[in-house]
Amino acid sequence: MQGSIKRVKEGVYRLRYDAGIDAATGKRRQPMVTFRGKREAAEKKLRDLVSAVENGTYVEASKMTLGQWLTDWIEVIKPRVRPATYDRYKGIIDNTISKAPIATLSIQKLRPLHIETFYANVTAVSASTKTLYHNVINSALRKAVRDRLIPSNPARDLEARPRRSRGKSEDARQHCWTVTEAQKFLDAANAAGPQPAAFYGVALHTGMRKGELCGLTWADVDFDTRKVRVVRSLSKGFVGEDGKPVFGPTKTGRVRTVTIDHHTADLLRVHRAAQREDKMAQGPAYREHGLVFAREDGKPLLINNLGQREYAGLIKAAGVKPIKFHGMRHTCATLMLQAGQPVQVVSERLGHAKVSMTLEVYAHVLPDMQSEAADALGALLQRR
Repeated sequence: MQGSIKRVKEGVYRLRYDAGIDAATGKRRQPMVTFRGKREAAEKKLRDLVSAVENGTYVEASKMTLGQWLTDWIEVIKPRVRPATYDRYKGIIDNTISKAPIATLSIQKLRPLHIETFYANVTAVSASTKTLYHNVINSALRKAVRDRLIPSNPARDLEARPRRSRGKSEDARQHCWTVTEAQKFLDAANAAGPQPAAFYGVALHTGMRKGELCGLTWADVDFDTRKVRVVRSLSKGFVGEDGKPVFGPTKTGRVRTVTIDHHTADLLRVHRAAQREDKMAQGPAYREHGLVFAREDGKPLLINNLGQREYAGLIKAAGVKPIKFHGMRHTCATLMLQAGQPVQVVSERLGHAKVSMTLEVYAHVLPDMQSEAADALGALLQRR
């Protein structure tokens, strides 16, 4: 056994063992652990420590708290995530988790009950926000396991993991327009000017996400083939005083190409001509970023204000049911499925990571499609 036991007093032992070479100092590590209990139990503890070192599962004792680890972890992942994701996660850490009692606990003493108690005590937020809290804690602790700071992840196997109170399918059902409502909304957008007509026409026709629409450049639009490449997403409006946009990847990290119809392509042509006139009128004040949809001076649209300002005004002018901005994406998918388009085609157009996601979100549309398919098949088999 590569270790030793020394009795300090009755029921108290000091265990010393060989933990290998410290990569930073080049010196051999020989940690010492105080153990309280019977000698037989102390010997077993020493054997377990030595075995962990030999098997590569050894975790050296540390007093690092959850709050300290989260602060380190968020900076490590910063280069690998979208700026918006970094800001959201950092806000959760700084404004909520770090101010809770759980942040002061050592990550090596953290147990599932501590995490579940934290979730239960956060009552002023939605279930979806609690899910974000879990994503942060679970991801950070998963990294701690890989870095040999803790032997296992106490957040991994939580039975009462926070979940959304309402399913994605129900969300898509409520935030969706009928064909008539979509037509009325587009009429209101057309009356508002060339950019709103093109912006909301593309949104409803392609199902692109808000950030993808705001990050679209003219280089991504091929008028000859009526193809639009969805390459990036606008993360923020500006950085510093130079007004330079900050782009990130699409939500799934994939580039996709969608085809638009002739009418939508014409809307984009009209808008491009109007944008060029704005550029000439602005002169040197115009900030050229090549964006399809921008403000009059060329700067990026204020992505966080689209739903509160122009979009809400158009809904009121159209006299249609208010839905959130993402509801136009739901409307696009629902109308395509109702028109008989294959789920695979709809999934690719939306840029879903998997077809199963499309099936889950738009499950409420599928029963009607099944009925139509059954009637069509019956007519074929009975030669009617």
